[in-house]
Amino acid sequence: MPLKVVGSKLGTIFAQYATHDYPWALSLAFARDWKGSHRDFVRFIEKPFWDDQDRFREKWVKPYPGVETALQELQRLRIPAVVVSDAPMFMCLARLLGAGLSKYFQGVYALECKRPDASLVPDESWLEFGDKRVKDLMRKYGNHQIRFVRELPLEYEKPDPRGIQLAMADFNVTGGQVIHVGDSLAKDGVLGLNASLRGFFYTPYHAIPHLPPEYLHFITQVLKPRTHEFDGHGATPVPEKTKIVRPPMLGQGAFGDALNHLGFHDAEAELESTIHRQFRA
Repeated sequence: MPLKVVGSKLGTIFAQYATHDYPWALSLAFARDWKGSHRDFVRFIEKPFWDDQDRFREKWVKPYPGVETALQELQRLRIPAVVVSDAPMFMCLARLLGAGLSKYFQGVYALECKRPDASLVPDESWLEFGDKRVKDLMRKYGNHQIRFVRELPLEYEKPDPRGIQLAMADFNVTGGQVIHVGDSLAKDGVLGLNASLRGFFYTPYHAIPHLPPEYLHFITQVLKPRTHEFDGHGATPVPEKTKIVRPPMLGQGAFGDALNHLGFHDAEAELESTIHRQFRA
């Protein structure tokens, strides 16, 4: 198949299940087109693809400049830090532990990852590699000291406020005591409004300076779905576009700004904040 067709088929599955890490994606996208044995599909297609994904994650999933300083300061001030993610739980933990950040978080709330219906592939064996991938990653990254690790139902996907409301209940805080940092106005910003949080810092994903252009091109241009009919997580048809309401923001850009809001300041953090404001300008 031409790369454009491959990207379209795979991108459609990723859109349908709302994650680039859906472990059964290749089987769902290509099982009906594959002429060889299932064993060869795993050997030549499925395993190399996910091995590359894991290598890319380990190489490129790093904290924004200033993030670790911010988390260290939160820890010093005994302010709990929590992740509320739309990633599958197994991948959320892989990213956190792989980036060396899990030690700063007291709670992780991420989505379940449901196995697809076996009728979507030639037989049950086509789902076994994905099953094993989830188990292997949970085993590899399951050794953590995070106090609350809660897998959320798919319907808790942001901007639904129930995931963060569960976190607030676990930590016995109200929305007025929560500052939210996110990279999506449509999801994180509206979540802040829905959950009546104190404030919102916006750090757009595309502003990450260290990602190689070819990676961004692959994610945004090659893995393009054939259709925009999916709302994610089970191919729910989109009845209408969600209206994006711009939330009241405490700031936009560098994490140094978030530190300053907490009353922390030093020359290095201020320099970093200034550089990032200039970079984005």
